[in-house]
Amino acid sequence: MDRRRNLAEPYHAGRSPRAGDCTEEVLASPRDLPAILLRVWSNRAPRGTSAILEPGTSVDVGSGASSDVRLAEPTLSAVHCRVYHRARSLEVVDLGSRNGLRIAGALVHSAHVLPGSVLSLGEASLEIAVPPAGGAAAASVEPLPGVVGASAPMLALAQRVRRVAPSKLPVLLRGETGTGKELVASALHALSRRPGPFVAINAGAISSSLAESELFGHLRGAFTGAIVDRRGAFLQADRGTLLLDEVGSLPRDMQAKLLRVLEDGAVRALGAERSAQVDVRVIAATCEPLERLVESGRFRQDLYERLSACVVRLPPLRERRADLPSLCSALCSALGLDGSEPSQAALQLLETLPLRGNVRELKNLLGHASVLAGPGTPIEPEHLREAILEREGPRQQLPDAAILHAYDVTGCNASATARALGIPRTTVRDAIKRARDRWRAPAD
Repeated sequence: MDRRRNLAEPYHAGRSPRAGDCTEEVLASPRDLPAILLRVWSNRAPRGTSAILEPGTSVDVGSGASSDVRLAEPTLSAVHCRVYHRARSLEVVDLGSRNGLRIAGALVHSAHVLPGSVLSLGEASLEIAVPPAGGAAAASVEPLPGVVGASAPMLALAQRVRRVAPSKLPVLLRGETGTGKELVASALHALSRRPGPFVAINAGAISSSLAESELFGHLRGAFTGAIVDRRGAFLQADRGTLLLDEVGSLPRDMQAKLLRVLEDGAVRALGAERSAQVDVRVIAATCEPLERLVESGRFRQDLYERLSACVVRLPPLRERRADLPSLCSALCSALGLDGSEPSQAALQLLETLPLRGNVRELKNLLGHASVLAGPGTPIEPEHLREAILEREGPRQQLPDAAILHAYDVTGCNASATARALGIPRTTVRDAIKRARDRWRAPAD
């Protein structure tokens, strides 16, 4: 039986709100929100459980049989909290739980939140996200092989990649720097079941004079310095997949030759008299807006149309904050930082950081902070703050954009934002006031 309640039902919490214990969304969007995916998981139950919350309804989250979204986690109360979908806002209310409801480390009784928020329920985490296309069925999609992340945006990515993998059409991966385009390309190749190898080439690192040799190969004596035959990337990737990373950096003359190979599958090495047929699935990746390069004449329109037969967008880290614990664990393991993983407080601070360099920036920040913490010592918030200051140079005033980002992450809780960023609460309030003034200012 579906036990989701209508919002007309009266609310009876386990305790009354305390002063300063509630949060209020000051900069809320007035637009209606779609159905929401709720995911609850913990280290004891990493696969977790999920449910779709429709507008105008609410669900209870907890460990007991009476909860709508149930997870066998000892630190969850039987009915821990209730999530309301009020069409234009989302509210999470603590129902008198033992271990409370926290946002970025701040204990709250109720909070108005936005999609993308992650809340702590004891040692469990509650992610609130827009579900992948397909609703509840799509939420059960397996994460991509070799790619860390099972948040809603990453499950949507996995669903999209699995849909395009069997095709022979070229794929264009779009995403900010550090979002893991090569890992996703490798997963796409693995799911395609093509028998040949996966070959990755960074077009931005190839000099224009060597680009043709790198892609198509050359014969001995084809040019000065060609002392041996060389198989180019297309021949190496025959019957497999070729990733052209930073494809927007290819010289114009190479774009024309690449287009010809995509159209007829024939590759001619420098110095060769005949072409060789290849069967290569091409994946192009870019962090640049190729449309603007086309408009400026730096990228061919026909090549863009050919490469973008299937487009896959990779979510930035700020849209998948629920993956931070698993990402940090994987990155620390890859860096050999045994015993130096971030503490819970450090993870809560990481949730408030913009991390514009995405996973690459996160990896560098963790490595730097672990040095400051010392071998085998957990990374604490003070180590992260010191690493940030050392990486950014002399201390400057924190920009309003960073403060407002953290304010959004903490469920619009000024006190939690101030604690997370290590700044006075008045600084947070001043940033909010300036944002309000800009919003209210009449247009010139």
